[in-house]
Amino acid sequence: MGIETSKYTKAELLNLFRTLGSKTYEEIKGKKTPITKMNTQLKKITETLVKPVVENTDLSNEERLDKILMIYYCSYIVMIEFRNRMRPYEYMDFTRRVGELWEPFCKLCWKYTSEEGIADVIPPTFIEAKLQLLTDLNSFIETTSLTEEQKQELNRYLELMWELVASGEIKLESDLHFEKDGVKYNVDFKSGFNSNEKGNTNRLLMVGSIYKKLDPNYENIILVRAEESENNHYLQTLKNSSQWKVFCGQETYDKIEELTGFPLKRWINQNIDWENDLDSETINYLRENNLNQYLRW
Repeated sequence: MGIETSKYTKAELLNLFRTLGSKTYEEIKGKKTPITKMNTQLKKITETLVKPVVENTDLSNEERLDKILMIYYCSYIVMIEFRNRMRPYEYMDFTRRVGELWEPFCKLCWKYTSEEGIADVIPPTFIEAKLQLLTDLNSFIETTSLTEEQKQELNRYLELMWELVASGEIKLESDLHFEKDGVKYNVDFKSGFNSNEKGNTNRLLMVGSIYKKLDPNYENIILVRAEESENNHYLQTLKNSSQWKVFCGQETYDKIEELTGFPLKRWINQNIDWENDLDSETINYLRENNLNQYLRW
């Protein structure tokens, strides 16, 4: 793509994404699902740029991650620009999109971590968790003085309870699972925590409880991009529970650095400048509609 990928500056990356994006834009104008087509093409360009950086053995892990983060950030800038050109952002769409981009950006710190000894963990399925918990419970029941008839009756009630739980489509998979220093981590990312999160809070409490039952040493972590609001009842419920450890705002970035060894917040402060990196057409639109205030990571 012209010059060695690992030596691209931010300005060169933005120019490259915009040039290739403009070519795609001309091809898809007037066609169905143009936004999806544009995003797909920009993701392909991103993967093409990242591949040689990953394969460059002359780079340290931190240097490699530094360059990969810049590639992704520039792709996000151009993705926002073309989306706004094709369909101008409204409040809900824009705030949601900024939040959606944050999670995969953070997860790059695990995928290309500078910290040794981090391994992916495959989370248990609902069926696997159910079978293990039932086995443990049946072992406990056998130690009681219940009659065989009482034990069978208790198991019938338990099976009904499992059916109720399953009917709610409880999913044990969270956003990130990994193991470090012999500890298994289950991480859930949240851009923000709304005041109407009752259903999600109950799901998280149940999922956290199941993981703790499977392994008391499991670390369940919620990483929230926004600063904590003491008035958010549901967030406080999770924070005060024994099932989850909750980190918000700067605490989140401190935890990411602790777990991956990479100072993501410092990188963001040094490299991300939404107001000046977005093109004039996009940033002017966001300012006119008071949306630029949500350009915060």
